[in-house]
Amino acid sequence: MSNPKKQHYVPQVYLKHFTHESGFLFIYDKATDEFRKQTPANTGYSKHFYTVEKNGEKDYTIEKLLAAHVDTLYQPVIKKIERKEILTREDKVNLAIFLSFQHLRTPAQRKNYHHMVDEFYKKTSKIIFQMKKVHGQLENYNEHEIEMLEDIFENEKYDVEVPKEQSLELMLKFSEEMSTMLSNHNFVILEASSKSVFITSDDPYCMVKEKWSEPWSGYGIINTTKLFPLTPRHLLVLKDPGEKMFYMQMDKSQVREINFTIALWSDRFVYSSNEILLKSLVAKIKKKVEERNQKRTD
Repeated sequence: MSNPKKQHYVPQVYLKHFTHESGFLFIYDKATDEFRKQTPANTGYSKHFYTVEKNGEKDYTIEKLLAAHVDTLYQPVIKKIERKEILTREDKVNLAIFLSFQHLRTPAQRKNYHHMVDEFYKKTSKIIFQMKKVHGQLENYNEHEIEMLEDIFENEKYDVEVPKEQSLELMLKFSEEMSTMLSNHNFVILEASSKSVFITSDDPYCMVKEKWSEPWSGYGIINTTKLFPLTPRHLLVLKDPGEKMFYMQMDKSQVREINFTIALWSDRFVYSSNEILLKSLVAKIKKKVEERNQKRTD
């Protein structure tokens, strides 16, 4: 296997299912507010996203692991779902592994991890500085230097650099636990009506908090319903623990509501096999956001 510089955080084998018959994906870029079309090969990737340095040389082990042992789990299960077969325990485990890595491998998840570390480090640094000040442990600094340090720590006038190796380590460590928990859910496959399709994004593992979840709580496996678009026709729902598996038909309006969630959950890019649907969806989301902002100002 070669050492690819273009490393997909959304696998090509997955994106190919969301292409138009022309072979292109229709894409909305939230950052630039632009629509365009791209091939799966040129979508959902970042150069050296999983490459690390070892002994002064680039190490592609993680990229190769994902390509050989994670991305390959998707297609066999999808073929069974397209035939409306009941998934075996092994199928569920394989799909859960794919979902877990898809959630943990994205730029969005890396940014979340970096933000968490940054926040923790800065809060801790404030406490440590104040403790040293109170206990007279800053004798090596003059009054002006202490004032400068206090301003830096209290007002967080510095950046915390988090090596990507840390988020990659978290991905590898947590993926097993997460996939085990997901595989022990009831698997509900939603089927889109013939007049609609599911969209996907650069962060397709979506979570909707349960009504009983506390407002201050984060998004976890236990307190959320998990939504994952598998193909334009199929979407997986994981809500309750169990071993059941069944299919449900969704009408056009139900698919539209789910697509709203997928689009809003995206990090930057929204992908679809249907250009007209994508543009219509984005327009409706913009209208909703404008209405919400208007209510806040009234």
